[in-house]
Amino acid sequence: MKGIVIVGTKGGVGKTSIAHLLALGAAWKNTPAYLMHTDDREPIEVNGRPYMYYDARQPETLSTLMGAAINSDGFCIVDSGGNRPKFDKWIAESVDLVLMPVIPDPEGVDMAIKHMQQLEEYGAKNVRFIMNMVSSNENEHLRDFREYFSKLPEGKIIGKIKKVAAVKRLRESDIEPFKTPPSNVNNLSRTLYFTVKAALEKIEKSEGKETEAA
Repeated sequence: MKGIVIVGTKGGVGKTSIAHLLALGAAWKNTPAYLMHTDDREPIEVNGRPYMYYDARQPETLSTLMGAAINSDGFCIVDSGGNRPKFDKWIAESVDLVLMPVIPDPEGVDMAIKHMQQLEEYGAKNVRFIMNMVSSNENEHLRDFREYFSKLPEGKIIGKIKKVAAVKRLRESDIEPFKTPPSNVNNLSRTLYFTVKAALEKIEKSEGKETEAA
């Protein structure tokens, strides 16, 4: 089981959307996905989704669930809020990948970099950024990268998520049994899954080399 935390101190950067997208993409690729809701907001109601969804707002619940899943296959995805130092320390010690969504916004970029530095001070080794809400217009995307995303530490960006309005459906309660999302959302979910999978494999390979060197 790989532990992945989606985290960030700035609101509105897409943490919950990306957590659900990743769980969906894993499910479509036959990888078991367990999504842990730890944000202060009430969890949504799910009905028939292809991934498991848990209310893990209580720390002991999260520890129990992750402990039970530790020897299983798949992704354990933690949807987390920000500004919680105790939780940040737990993140640094307990997960394989810390994923921070960043949007093209100067404040958001600055906050993401500071949060990364804080997590690394706590001992987190694998903090990575994913560019979110990226414009499909090439000129606009290039401008956003030049003005905002290029300020992120080199080698820490693992990919990008295009701006797709229909993604918001994933963070809404299921009034009726869950229906297959539009193809653009499904394609985005698979792309995110492969992006995260590649990042985890790169980290594992790098850590393996460090162990050999030691």
